[in-house]
Parts: sequence; structure tokens; C-alpha cells
Amino acid sequence: MQMNSEEKVVSPSQFMRQIRPELYSDSTSRVKHQLKAEVLSHYLDTITERNQTHDFEMFCRKLCERTICPNLRPATGPEGGGDSKADTETSPVSDEISKLTYVGMANNGSERWAFAFSAKKTWHSKARSDVAGIAATSRGYKRIFFVTSRPARAKDRARIEDELTREYGVQVTIHDRTWILDEVIDKNRRDLAYNYLGIGDETSDLNVGPSDYSRKQQLVDIEKELADPSAFVRMEMQRATEALLAAKLSRELELPRADVDGRFLRAVRLADDGGTHRQQLTARYETLWTAFWWFDDIKAIVDGYDGFEALFIGSENATNLEMLCNLAQLLFNAVIHGHLTSVQAGLQPRVARLSSRLSELASDSSRPNNALEARTSLLTIQVNEALTAGEPERLASLWPQFGDILAKAGGLGEFDAKRLTRLIEVFGSVAGKDRSYRDLVDQVSDFVAKRTGESQGALVLLKRANQLDFDENMEMIRLLGKAARLLSKKEHAVDLARAQAQLAVAYRSAGLLWAARASSTSAAAILFIEADESGGLPATIFPTLMNAAWQAVELKYFPEVLETVQVARGCLNSLPFDDESIQRTAEQLQDFDMVLACQLANLSLEEVRQLEMIPDILRGLDLTHSRFTLLYILGYEDVLREEGWIPDSESAQDVENFFNQLAGQPAGDACWRPAIFNGQNEQVYATSVLGVQVNVTHEPTDTGITVAEAIVGTVEAFFATAFDLDAFAHVERFDVTVVDANITRFEVTADIDQMRVKVRWPNGVFPGSPSVYGDFLNMLLEVATIIFSATCRAKNFEVGIPDDRDRSFRRIVTE
Repeated sequence: MQMNSEEKVVSPSQFMRQIRPELYSDSTSRVKHQLKAEVLSHYLDTITERNQTHDFEMFCRKLCERTICPNLRPATGPEGGGDSKADTETSPVSDEISKLTYVGMANNGSERWAFAFSAKKTWHSKARSDVAGIAATSRGYKRIFFVTSRPARAKDRARIEDELTREYGVQVTIHDRTWILDEVIDKNRRDLAYNYLGIGDETSDLNVGPSDYSRKQQLVDIEKELADPSAFVRMEMQRATEALLAAKLSRELELPRADVDGRFLRAVRLADDGGTHRQQLTARYETLWTAFWWFDDIKAIVDGYDGFEALFIGSENATNLEMLCNLAQLLFNAVIHGHLTSVQAGLQPRVARLSSRLSELASDSSRPNNALEARTSLLTIQVNEALTAGEPERLASLWPQFGDILAKAGGLGEFDAKRLTRLIEVFGSVAGKDRSYRDLVDQVSDFVAKRTGESQGALVLLKRANQLDFDENMEMIRLLGKAARLLSKKEHAVDLARAQAQLAVAYRSAGLLWAARASSTSAAAILFIEADESGGLPATIFPTLMNAAWQAVELKYFPEVLETVQVARGCLNSLPFDDESIQRTAEQLQDFDMVLACQLANLSLEEVRQLEMIPDILRGLDLTHSRFTLLYILGYEDVLREEGWIPDSESAQDVENFFNQLAGQPAGDACWRPAIFNGQNEQVYATSVLGVQVNVTHEPTDTGITVAEAIVGTVEAFFATAFDLDAFAHVERFDVTVVDANITRFEVTADIDQMRVKVRWPNGVFPGSPSVYGDFLNMLLEVATIIFSATCRAKNFEVGIPDDRDRSFRRIVTE
């Protein structure tokens, strides 16, 4: 991989443009301004001879608006600052507006700055007189900028700046002709010289490509919204997303770097101001990424890497460290292509720190998906190390390790297989004819074929389920359950969330509320994970959460009711709903409030006492009817009368009759289902399937709650397949008890004569841990099978077998 001394070094932007041309401007030409530095220098030197001081003043003001701050206003009075006052000064700008700017210095709206412009040959005396005049106005200027068309020695300029700053107590900055040439010529602001000084040439032969046309229109729309502080009230995440999109569009349009960098700096500021951690990370990452691939600024990566690393290397999320790995890849690229030496890039210590952190995450067996992501990044680094060291043998030893990741990823739906397969494909350019790489490609082919085939089949099932109505809810459950299992892959996360949400509705229509709760929770979790990565909440998150809240209130699961409504309201404040949608959500929340009030009205006195602390919580959630009902049941009728909820004209008997009617509503008729408080006492989760009431009693521990929730949800999902069996129950009740025990793995003990099962779970072992997850699933299936076989009869058990994943199903049922 060593570069030949005669070989031309390809710049990063040239390389990326060749392999990803769609990321760059597709316009064949554009408006350009041509102006040479010596022409501009001569023009500035002879301004007074042509009596163009007014033009120079306007030019300087526009240049300062581009480079220092945008909120400048022209001063009235004689030309050239002849009144010894400022030629221009900043106008006040609110913080909301200031933080949205992408040019010049941010947050300058709160200070008053003065500017003076001069073309006089004796610039030093002019600077002294202008600063003295500005200071004498006593307007409270915090900074004074003096711009001269004359060249100034750096030593003289610095000396005069220091003298004036000390004398007047105001920070003084002097910009001379060299600064003007740098800002106009080197930073490509020639349009200012053309428009305000009338020098240079303009070419406007522009053939805008279709991609650029779309980008420009989109950029105009986004900038219009971002310029309005009221457009994103309580939607800071969306604002950060739009700001980053505007920055990406500007780079793809290949606008001047000053504009592109300004927009990325704005994106970072807005991500920090209310954006998610992921948005803060992405904005900084894209800033560095752009500097390298669009502006060939390798130094930006070298200088910015450590700051980015310090902020995010401690992340527990391997997908976040993937960005740091990508920046390290840029350093490898710079070394491999001869732009820098390894020492200049600081490659060795940086890669060592990153590899150490990735190794820690890769060894965490409690998070298998995260561990595989970290292992993929670690192997990618090792491939680059082998390339830079020129060690083909070491490179060949890495391909089987990628195969090991593929093998483990086969059983992990949340693993991002796209990234891994894409990396393996890219590595083909350096693998040559290596046999182990050839075997890896075959393995990738089989992996993708299986994964893609399953997903496509699942989408067919999902479409068929959408064609059914809820009269066929059992068929919907069958189709959606199978589709959800096949869609359990990172690349189909959105489809999986949709399938789980629809499955929850199908379960609920069949009265299987615990199974519906499990599906709703899964759908919401998927949407939140995707939102964290994308930087914006989907509109479907609110109805998904409200479905979960409805299920919780029907289950009388009061802690979950409060938590779910709180999260749903928080999401609602961040969603870009129109007025009509907001009105509909308000009506939904009001209906929900009434149903919750019905449930509260049916609680026993002993149950109500466990809710003594939540009336204020209900008020904070705007569940006024529920608070009203709870306060009355708790005996605070006098408080309700004082607050005006009960009119003086209503007698105590009238109020009692009202709440009796409320308690008699159909929404509160599930008196057989015990309320859930997750308190300090043993509690029961209950369900009724095929006429059998199944009660799951558990201890008040996190593990006990999790295991009991999983058991009752699994029982409902399991029994849902029994409707096609012509199955019927011959007993009315079955009891399950969950207890922690000092054992190494779970134990299921059945007493069929008494219609009960005891589940003993290892003390201190959480069921979600990968090391016990397989045993956990087997336990759930075994408990559900025992309950079904003990309580039901059917003509043909074989018809109801969902699949062949667990052969013990047939054995347990037939026994």
C-alpha cells in the first residue's frame, strides 16, 4: 500500500466524488465571480483618488455582516465617519434569533458593537480619532472594529490595538487590507466586491441539475422555518433535525465553505439547545465529516478528533462509537493515501484508546447486539492496521472473524446487518484472491438471502392482516404474530413496530389485554430507539402510547397508567401536529380520563387508600375527572366543594348518586380483575381465557413483577391459538405462583389436582439477561402448555401447534 513517489495524490473530495457522486452538486455550471488579489489590492489603494469612500463603507459593512455579525445597521451622518461616530453598529437581537444565525459570531445580539471604516493613508491616526470619537459617545459599546483599506504591519496593528483597548476600556480590533483580501479572495466572497465596489467579472451560465433544484427548494423552505423562532416552539428536537438537514443540503449544493461551516455550527448549537444526545453527537460528527470529504481539510480531523473523542468515547452505545470509528477511518485514509504520516495523524494513541473502549463493550455479554456492533468496529480498525502495516497474512486472519459475527447475528434481530455486509463488500478491494475472504462472501450471501427472504414473507403476512377486520381477530393475531417474528430485524424496525402495534389492537379486540400490553410496549420501545437514532419522534408514537395507556387502565395497572400518560403527553408536546390533530388528541385524552374515573369509582376502600398520594399527579397530567373521582372516594367532598367542582345546589345525596352511576358504567365492570399498585405487598395479575381465570401471584420485587407480567401475557398469546382447535375449558380457575429461590435455574412444579403451578426463579437473576433468556422463554412456554393441557380439551392438538421451534410442546401436550 505504499505510495509511489510519482503517483498523484488524490484529494478526499475527488475520491468521494468518484464513488458517491450523488452526494455532490449535479449542476454543470454556476454563477462565479472572478477577481484577482492584485486587482482588489490596487483598487483599495486608490479609493480616495476616485472619491468612492461611500462605496467602500457599504462594502465594509456587508463584509462585516458576513464575517463578524449579521445584525448591523448603517449610521446616519457624513460619509466616512466624518462625525467621529460609528459608521455602523449592531442592532439588538433576541437570544432566540441570535442562536439561529449561521454567519459570523454567534450570540452577539446581547452586546453593542461599533464599526468604523476608513480609506485614509494615515490609517493609524484615523483609527485613534475614530475610536476616541466612538468612546466619547458613552453608548456602552463592548467592542470596536476598525477596518482600513491600507496595509498595516502586524506589529504596528497589534500595538495600536493594545494601546486603544487599555486607554478606553473597550476591546479594539483593527482589520487591514490583508484581512480584506483574505476574506474576499481566499474565502471566496468575491460577490461583495462585484456588487458593492463594481470590480471583477461575473459569469452566470448555470445549468441547475435536478438534484440541486430539489435541494435548493428544500433549503429555502427549511431556512424560512428556522428564521421564525415561533415555528419550533416546544419542538427543539425537530428544530435540531432541520438545522442539520439544512447544513447537509448546503454542502451537497457545494455552497461556499463559510456558509456550509456556519450552518453546521448552527446545527451544533441547536442540538445542544434541546436536542437529544444522539443529535449532539451527529451534528459534531457531520461537521468533521464535511470538512474532510467536501473541503479536503484533513487538518480539521486531526485537530478535532480529540475533542469529539472526549465527549463521546465513554458512551455505552456501540453505534455512537461507530462514528468515532469512522473518524479514525479518515485518519487511516490520510495515512494510506500519503497525505499525512502516522505520527502527524496521531494515529497510534488514538486508535489504541478507541480499541480499548470497543474491547470493553465487545466483552459485555449482557448486551449481545451492542457487543457485536462493537466487535464489528474493532475488526474494522484491525483491517486498517493490517493495511497500513502492509501485513497481508494478518489481514487474511481477520475474515473468519467477520464470519463469526455473521453466525452470531443470525439469531439477533436488532443487529444492524446492513453495516456489516456493506463493510465486507468494501473490503473486497483489498482482499484480493484470499480464499478465506471468498468463503466469507459465500457466508454473507446465504445470510442476506435468508434474512431478506424472511422479511419479504413477513411483509406479505402484514399486508394480508391489513385486509381483515376485527371480526376475524384470531386470524389477524395468527398472521401478525408470525409477521412480527420474521420482521425482528434492525433493517425492518419500522415495519416491526407497525406489526406489533396492530397485533396489540387485535389482542385487545379479543379481550387479551396482557398480550396486547406486551405488543404495545414492544412497538413503543422500537419507535423510541429509532427516534433516538434519527433525531425525531414519529407521529405514530402518540397513538401507540395511548393504546398502551388504554390497555393499562383496563387492566387496572395504575402505576403504568400514570407513567404512560406522562410519556404520551411529553411526546405530544414535541410532535408537529396541526390544530385539528391537537383537538382530536385532546378529545382522546378526555375520553381516557372518563374511563379511568369509572375504574377508580369501582375500587374498594382498601385499594383506594393505596392511591392517596396521586391526586396531585392526576392534576399535573390534566386528568381532572379522575382526580375529582379519587378525591371524592377518599372523603374530600369538602375540598371539591371549595374548589367549585360540586355546586352548592347539589346535595350530598345527589353527589353520591352521580358517583354510583359513574361506577355502574360498562368501562368499570371488570370487578373480577384485581387492581395493580406494585406496592410492598404480594399482588395478583389476572386474566380470563376460554372461560378460565388464570391468577398469577408474585412477590413485590422487580424480578417477580417482570416474570409475572411475562407469564400472564404468554398465557393469553398461547391460548389465542386455541380458538382454531374447537377447544373448550372444563375448569374455571388456575393459579400460578412466582417466587424467588436460592437456586441456579428456574423450576416449574405443577399440581394438576389443585390446578396450580409454582415457578421458582433464581434469586437476583434478571430474566432479560442473555445468559438465562433461553431458559426464560422455555419456562414461559412450559407454564402456558401446562395450563392449557390441564384446563382444556380439544379434538386435535396438532392443528394448534404454532410452529416447530419447541418440540417439547407436542410431548407436554400429549402427556
